[in-house]
Amino acid sequence: MEFGFLFWLFFCGIVVASMQDLKRREVDNWLNLFLLVSSLVFVFYGAILRDELDIIFHVGFLLVIMFVIMNIFYYGRVFAGGDAKLLFAMTVFFLGASFYESVINVGIFCLFLMVAGSVYGLCYSGVLWYLNRDKINAEMGRLVSEKRWLVGVVLLASVLMIFGVKNFIFFLIGVCLFIFPFLYVFAKGLENVSMIREVSGFELREGDWLVEDVKVGRRVVKANWDGLSLDDIELLRKEKRVMIKEGLPFVPAFLIAFLGYVFLKGWFLGLFGI
Repeated sequence: MEFGFLFWLFFCGIVVASMQDLKRREVDNWLNLFLLVSSLVFVFYGAILRDELDIIFHVGFLLVIMFVIMNIFYYGRVFAGGDAKLLFAMTVFFLGASFYESVINVGIFCLFLMVAGSVYGLCYSGVLWYLNRDKINAEMGRLVSEKRWLVGVVLLASVLMIFGVKNFIFFLIGVCLFIFPFLYVFAKGLENVSMIREVSGFELREGDWLVEDVKVGRRVVKANWDGLSLDDIELLRKEKRVMIKEGLPFVPAFLIAFLGYVFLKGWFLGLFGI
């Protein structure tokens, strides 16, 4: 009963969050707050009814762990703010029979999330490339012609791979260096063509990312990872043209990881005899 309620609560919540992220590139704070508060109330109420008050301390410990992880992902620039808050809002879903089990659950979900995010990101990027392949290919060609250092990296990588035939470490470094320029050109071309758009100051939303600093009178609105604040938007309100960068809508990866965690966790633990 308890698992069933929490499953449907978070499943429906993540579906709604995914729709918001795909449509507006943001997840509403009220949704994350609703998921966190409603799940906590449900667990605390059940603990009081069953006279298992130690669960409340257990949840408190898990909240601290998830708060630390949320900040690591956010300040490490792995997640945007809405994604990090969604991860924190899911805290109760990872509650296990012991502190150790809860930490294991969090670790498994984060692993699933990284794998899901990688596969989803590649698929999403592939679709964007296919829809805009002519423009992206042209932009990639322009980047290669402008950034000559990329050719130098490829040549250095080739030398390392040749001389590293008998040395695995040098060969591996060479392979990584060889792949890097192609990934860089593809990612940058994709970003320049498909993820940068022009809006007016009235269309800006809190958290939007500027492509570059914007000077408004004597003040400068900085382009940074935190995105635009309400004060920044007020300054930019009268601007006719503002270039913003749209990130990858990452919440669908949460949905994939969530379903993987629910249905594959037992199989995954079995692989390691846990």
